[in-house]
Amino acid sequence: MSGSFSSATVLGEAFTVPNDRDVTFYLEDLASKLKDTDVSEEDSQQWHLINRVLAYAASAEQHIAEQQMRIRELENLSTTDELTGLHNRRALKEFLNRAISSARRYNEEGLVAFLDLDLFKSINDVHGHDTGDRVLKLTGDLILQNLRDTDFVARLGGDEFVFILKKADYKQATIRANDIRDLICQSSVKGKRRNVTLSASMGLARYDGNSTYDSVMKAADRAMYQDKRTRKINYL
Repeated sequence: MSGSFSSATVLGEAFTVPNDRDVTFYLEDLASKLKDTDVSEEDSQQWHLINRVLAYAASAEQHIAEQQMRIRELENLSTTDELTGLHNRRALKEFLNRAISSARRYNEEGLVAFLDLDLFKSINDVHGHDTGDRVLKLTGDLILQNLRDTDFVARLGGDEFVFILKKADYKQATIRANDIRDLICQSSVKGKRRNVTLSASMGLARYDGNSTYDSVMKAADRAMYQDKRTRKINYL
């Protein structure tokens, strides 16, 4: 039987132990040998078998812990945007669906803000992708720093961000969302030729217990494009 192996020491004795699925086979084999060992045989042989069982068991435990760590890392990557460290689209859907369920149960409401950076392609073309990455990171940081612990922000990809103000009165939430957008539009990063002032279009949509993920996201998306069409954008 093939497999990868490593060494382990139990009770002062070194053993070669398998690192993968062969562990189960070796444990069963050793347990069977130990069971069949004649009690009249020398104690050293019994202790040798016991030590081998313990060594393989320790290897199996370590292997399981490593597998669990890898699973947690993959789960984290599957809900995290690599560039900004924010949540991603998958995490957004999970959070908003939970927020809607909570709103349905407790008669709550909240606000979804869909934010899109203006002329982001031009930033990359004129100032380079490194500047574009700094713009994305700064935008994410500004949103995150101005949310409550119960709120949420995700980068959907490209220059699109969504943040959710949970359990929030619509009027007050609208003011807070606009304040965040204004803060972004007052910020800048150093570009190749000069400082690049950020600008963002934003659409808002209320959610409550009767909402669905698709309906809220479509409403916020439409409102964002309407905002982009009605604003004069010229900052490069």
